[in-house]
Amino acid sequence: MKNWFVALGGVLGYFALIFLYTLGAYLLVRSPPWFRYLFGFSSLSIFFGLLARTFHWASVAHIVLAESILIGGGTLFSLFWAFFSKKRPDPGGGAQRSPEERPGKSDSPATFLPAEGGDEEADLPVSRVREEIGTLLDAGLSVLVYGPTGSGKTSGVLMECLRERQAGDAERSILLISCSDGMEDYDLLNRPVPASPQEKARTLRAMAREHPDVRIGSLSRLFGDWDRAEGPLRSAFRRAAGGERLTIVFDELNRSSVSALNLILKVMDPVLGHYELFDFTTGERLSCPLDRLVFCATCNMGEGYGQTRELDWSLLDRFPGVVFMDYDARLEKQMLMDLGVPPDLAGRMVHVALALREAHRTGNLAAPLSTRHLKNWGRLVADGADPENIAPCLWVNRLVSHDRLGFPDKDQVHGIREVLGRTFRGGRKS
Repeated sequence: MKNWFVALGGVLGYFALIFLYTLGAYLLVRSPPWFRYLFGFSSLSIFFGLLARTFHWASVAHIVLAESILIGGGTLFSLFWAFFSKKRPDPGGGAQRSPEERPGKSDSPATFLPAEGGDEEADLPVSRVREEIGTLLDAGLSVLVYGPTGSGKTSGVLMECLRERQAGDAERSILLISCSDGMEDYDLLNRPVPASPQEKARTLRAMAREHPDVRIGSLSRLFGDWDRAEGPLRSAFRRAAGGERLTIVFDELNRSSVSALNLILKVMDPVLGHYELFDFTTGERLSCPLDRLVFCATCNMGEGYGQTRELDWSLLDRFPGVVFMDYDARLEKQMLMDLGVPPDLAGRMVHVALALREAHRTGNLAAPLSTRHLKNWGRLVADGADPENIAPCLWVNRLVSHDRLGFPDKDQVHGIREVLGRTFRGGRKS
């Protein structure tokens, strides 16, 4: 019986060892360097211990003792190195050095700057998103535009395309619905709003005339302090049912609640050649022909957007056109020039944004420089601010990682300063 328990323990221990080793290998990718060294050292120690036991180079007791000493010593050394490497002072004795004097990392954002002497305009990537969206809208199709945050999906491209088509089709109106995490399905239909004292008094007087046998206090408790206002989606269907033609734009669609997304999914599903909306707050059903409504939406997709929801495949299927929009460098340069930034300086600022975005894509920065912050930067530069000196208080700390105490990553900050120094003081030539 004892041998059976020993065999069972050996089998369970073997599978437990495989599980722990697989888990360690999975976590190895996300681990700091000291943990990787410790993992490799421990694995080699166990491997050589198995070889020693297989070929009878030493007894089990000696092998276990040697491995315990090696793994324990390796663990203590790794912890010591990981702890004191954070306490190690800068090579310059802690003195703050300029970006030119400080050696940059090989993967710093500055390595992604375009080659000097290139043509500013020719270096900028060409975006055909506006043409793609325009083609879909001209065909009367619903469009979903997704891309990185602050790239101008809604205000800069989609709404402009809709306004251009609205100029040739004055009968079609545009209704923008801003979605948020707290927006529920009833907010789109009949959202609750606080009742004003005047409105509540008027309603109570009317109810008292209709029900003279009921006390006014009972009517007040029955009425409550809330009223309902017509939601934007119900308003759009009511107007479309009355003959208007509308384009409904859901801004940040996947920030809506699950109930709101389910309601949008239902109204975008045609029923016998009509769009149909059932208002469960009133029991009313509204419908309109398909040509009177066009649905458009913008959203952010990816694991980096924590407050968003993954769009269901059935909801994505309701959009015939799904367009990815990256940052439009040429549009950004024109935007800066419209603010009053000289063309040469606007091109340099856009190249800084491109370099930092590439650094973000390769994992060297925590966030990209968005079109929104580039525009704010351009406003101050147009007013006479120095682009290199004003950037740190505007957007530098937005792009870098922070430790558990909230301190910004020094290497990333210095990498950004290196990009700024090379661009505005190193003399990029147009």
